[in-house]
Amino acid sequence: MTESDDPLNEIMAGMAAGDAAFLFAFIEAYGPKVRWVVRSILEGMGRFDIVRNADELDGLMLDACDVVFRRARGWKPDGAAPWNWAHKAIRAEVARVIGHRVVELNTDDDRDSEVGHYGGVVSDLAADDLAVLITRHPRVGVLDRAIRSVGSERDQLVYWEYRIQQGMGDPSPAHTVGARFGLNPDNVRQLCRRHGKRVWSVITADPAFAELRDHGWFAA
Repeated sequence: MTESDDPLNEIMAGMAAGDAAFLFAFIEAYGPKVRWVVRSILEGMGRFDIVRNADELDGLMLDACDVVFRRARGWKPDGAAPWNWAHKAIRAEVARVIGHRVVELNTDDDRDSEVGHYGGVVSDLAADDLAVLITRHPRVGVLDRAIRSVGSERDQLVYWEYRIQQGMGDPSPAHTVGARFGLNPDNVRQLCRRHGKRVWSVITADPAFAELRDHGWFAA
């Protein structure tokens, strides 16, 4: 089968053209996959009450499919599956619909064999855009400046997204982030470990980040 013969590519092309008929085709063919993504997001938020409610779960699945429909023009056939590619937007939509739930980052539990402790560098994290978090929580802004003081823009984004996924309770953040950025999960872990150590070096050396030094989020 050639790329053009792939039914997913045909459906996504139709949605990119704004044809709602292809949205219904997408729901029929790939709704179960999108439903699984929504379910994993809800579980990460601790909203097992919604997970157990089939009607609510199906409603959120439809909302998530609409998210993919509205963003279909930006999807590339050689990239991640649409439900992984749009994962961040789907998560934001789920959070908007059910209400934002704050999750703490003060556990030493390591969900993906990544070294280091969270130690409460960020006292809470919601399913919000990072810019909104920075506005609401000045300390997140300090952390963001430290993270962006080293490495490439891609490494910074991967590191942030990895930590956010951990905070949201993703049991395999390296796989989620890897699918989004086109990276192998092992490469995601190595990148985040390396970037975290570099950021920690900056924090310990630069007085501007002194308030972060009593936390072990970056320590090996």
